[in-house]
Amino acid sequence: MKVEDQRSLIQKSLKIATDIFKECQSQYRVVGSVLIVALTDQVFRKIGDLDLLLDKRSFHCVLQHLKDLGFTIYHKRLLVFPWIEAKKDGHLGFTFLLVGEFTPSGFVYRIGKWIELRVRTDYISPTEYTFEGVRFHGLPVSSVASGIHQAFLNPKRQLDKQMVQPYLKSKVSPYGQIYIHLFGIPIPYLYDFYSFSYNLLGAGRVLLGKKYEFWE
Repeated sequence: MKVEDQRSLIQKSLKIATDIFKECQSQYRVVGSVLIVALTDQVFRKIGDLDLLLDKRSFHCVLQHLKDLGFTIYHKRLLVFPWIEAKKDGHLGFTFLLVGEFTPSGFVYRIGKWIELRVRTDYISPTEYTFEGVRFHGLPVSSVASGIHQAFLNPKRQLDKQMVQPYLKSKVSPYGQIYIHLFGIPIPYLYDFYSFSYNLLGAGRVLLGKKYEFWE
């Protein structure tokens, strides 16, 4: 696909998403490589999905709008972490990585009854981006860089890092931003250990000629 076609595809998908979020009065954050595309105004590699955090109160409304537009909904899981994808030919996929609750202290995502994933407020501070005339909210640039650092063995992230580096104002700490709470007790760096382990396993897959991501 040509770069011009990718720009049109990204713009169209962002417009659909933001229109739906407005209709459903959703709190959300775009995450992932689309933010780098908007930040640099460059489609520097193929973009396949629009990755999202979404508040759970509007989730059913959002899914219904996507279904009405002809998207097919898929439920996925990797170990204990589930997520939901919406796909339609001629559009980016919509990947709802976390559907939880935006609170004054951050973002809370519950896994079952006794496990919570909590993201710090400054990590998800709403940051406005614009791409091809579409305004949307994403993570701060420093949080984008943090995610890239955590997946440093992913070949795709090497290019992401090069693109985002000129926009960083200070050194970024990639760890300690997301906590897993077990029975209400925070377990420091447990999520970071999970991410680091996944990074090593992904790198091993690449060495074997497979894709870094387990779900692809």
